[in-house]
Amino acid sequence: MLKNNLKIAFRILWKNKLFSLVNVLSLSLSMAVGVILFTGLKATFDADHFHSELNRTIRIITQETNQLEQTKWATAPLPLAAQLEGISSVEKTVKVRMAGKHNLQTDKGDVPIDIKFSEPSFFDVFGFNLLSGNAQSLTDPTTLFLTEKTAEKIFGTTDVLGQTVRFENFGSYTVEGIIQNPPLETHLPLEVMLSVNSAEMLEKKGAIKPVSQNWEDFKSSAVYARLQSEDQIQDLNTALQNFNRQLEHSNLKFLAQPIEDITPGSGDIKNDPNVVGTWEGINIQLFIILSLTLLAAFNYVSLSLARAFSRAQEVGVRKTIGAKRSQIVGQFLMESTIISLLALFITVPCVNLLAHYIPDMDDVTFSWDLTLVLGLLTYAVITGLVAGAFPSWMLSAFQPIQVLRKMKTIKLFRGVAFYKGLIVVQFSVTIMFMILVVIVADYDLKNNQIINSTISSHVLTLDLKGEKYENLQNEINQLSQVETTLATNWYFEPTKMGKDSVLFNDKVLEIKYVSIDPKTIETEGIRLKSGQNFPTIMPQSTEQYVLANESASELLGFNSETLLGQNLLLDSTYVQVIGIMQDEVIGEPTPLIYRYLPDEIATLTIKIRPNTEAEATKAIQTIWNTNFPDKTANLYNLKKYRYSDGISGEMEVFGGAALIVMIIAALGILGIASYSVEIRTKELGIRKIMGASNLKLVWTITGNFGVLILIAGLIGVPAGLFGGDLLREDSGSNLDLGFINTSIGFGLVALVALLTVLSQTIRAGKIEPVKVLKAE
Repeated sequence: MLKNNLKIAFRILWKNKLFSLVNVLSLSLSMAVGVILFTGLKATFDADHFHSELNRTIRIITQETNQLEQTKWATAPLPLAAQLEGISSVEKTVKVRMAGKHNLQTDKGDVPIDIKFSEPSFFDVFGFNLLSGNAQSLTDPTTLFLTEKTAEKIFGTTDVLGQTVRFENFGSYTVEGIIQNPPLETHLPLEVMLSVNSAEMLEKKGAIKPVSQNWEDFKSSAVYARLQSEDQIQDLNTALQNFNRQLEHSNLKFLAQPIEDITPGSGDIKNDPNVVGTWEGINIQLFIILSLTLLAAFNYVSLSLARAFSRAQEVGVRKTIGAKRSQIVGQFLMESTIISLLALFITVPCVNLLAHYIPDMDDVTFSWDLTLVLGLLTYAVITGLVAGAFPSWMLSAFQPIQVLRKMKTIKLFRGVAFYKGLIVVQFSVTIMFMILVVIVADYDLKNNQIINSTISSHVLTLDLKGEKYENLQNEINQLSQVETTLATNWYFEPTKMGKDSVLFNDKVLEIKYVSIDPKTIETEGIRLKSGQNFPTIMPQSTEQYVLANESASELLGFNSETLLGQNLLLDSTYVQVIGIMQDEVIGEPTPLIYRYLPDEIATLTIKIRPNTEAEATKAIQTIWNTNFPDKTANLYNLKKYRYSDGISGEMEVFGGAALIVMIIAALGILGIASYSVEIRTKELGIRKIMGASNLKLVWTITGNFGVLILIAGLIGVPAGLFGGDLLREDSGSNLDLGFINTSIGFGLVALVALLTVLSQTIRAGKIEPVKVLKAE
């Protein structure tokens, strides 16, 4: 029976190639997102499972108790490691200290690299493997281990043993080991590893905090251990009770946590930023997978019902010759399952396409193993069974006499209200996403226009890295390629801002400020809205004058005219507002005070002559290296570095989501439109005999779907505006939620929907009454 069902299924699918193709594409698109999520779920549960002694490896967590609360931390004080070594159940310990990101100096500028300090036992306790080098080299405070990925990023190859690298503020190190990229996700991601002995030396130099022997600074270090056997965790927890530490404001207790329990993450453990997934995230992903499966099933159902009339005689004949209903159901379920399995093969290319639009998924890869293959096959089979359940039950209920006598009088169900409701929901979501796409695209377009008209492509920015700028600025100004330089943290948009309290009219307000070169306004030809620029000679010792922008005037409760001449208490010093700047032309206006604070200047903005960027860059780097040989010159083209003409991240996310939802919704309405034409052919034939024009017949069917789109608009438009408002508040972007953008978003969806419907309803105008009514 199974063999016969397979033969019939493949013949039916091959005979109806277009129907099969549309269903395969529809299912594959929905399944692609599901597969991405499924792969993510598998990666979550597989995290850290590459360690050889997983069941015996534990992490020490710290339980801190004070007068207000009890908190668990995923970190532990480093001195605890020495105490653990005296416990009989502990075979080996390892200390890991997190230093965060530090600048690695290269010829092309600084590269932020995450640094961890550890010891040779790290490679005994964990499953990280060395591609080259010896673990014992990690005892040397001048050596450094790179991961495969980091070595390729910095050097372009992994054959780098013996190479020297230099970290800003840390000094130079020799590469003595390459760590193989882990095969699975881990809560302990690596880029660069230095020796704990190196950390102790840096502590003595004052480059990092002294935590090696400090029980109180436990939030930037971790302690791990491998037990003698996996059933000794309780013994270890009992022994850990002896190492309680009483601090000044709290006391610490320590607990053993198995490595395999770290992921999925627990919300009650803090300071665990690299944990791979949480139960809340898992539940959300499962819900999305279920929703996509139901959407895919709905599209399959609607397309299957559209073909119901062409399959009715087949069902009638099979029942006449003795087929049972269960056999008919099995046949249709076999077809839907085969389509779902075929869709799975197209899903992988879809995954590669869709991953581009999903944050942090650009490097999605499949780690093919038996679990993943079985999981995907199970997902495809379940999707096929869910999609085919309703059509198989409905079509198998046909009675032979009815379908062989006059099929056109049969309605599969009394109404399609449920399906119309699903169409409204689908297109409401589509309209919401499309409105977000339009307003974000409009913002990107306008922002790029402002940048192109405001920021010159001949401007370089140099990070001063805390150094004094006066001598450096004078030397750079002598270069023939340089027009002028400005020492400022503002250049048409704040790059680095401070925050201060302003006392004015007995009110204390928090307001942001930037340090600005007094020459900036005059050099750039910026026209003040009112007032005047800083005086030519500015006092260095005390601050007397400031400028403010329009938004700052509003925040202080004044318009730009009345704020002029007012005195503000800023940094315990009264300063006078002598000029009002226009709000920034790029991004969302931010209330700003413009001050002249030479000690807080962090960047040099360098205007160069056209077509001299390469020569100017080389000359400026030479001057920098002469003045500050221990630091790398971070010199960039301002327009290329800070302002990109490409598509924003929000645009990619919303555009990708809108495209997926649009295609799914269009395929859903396609089947319902086709079904509507089929069940109304008799009515349409009579209308044509009575003199209805072809256009009138088409509108008779299409108009109903037009109403559904309008209803979807009544839901989707407010939802899109609400989402846009949330996005504006979250990102600080000046998004335009006006009538034009809203209309464009709604119009695009409505146009696609109506074109999809017309692709089916246009058949209504071609109906031949003689053929339709000859059986009446």
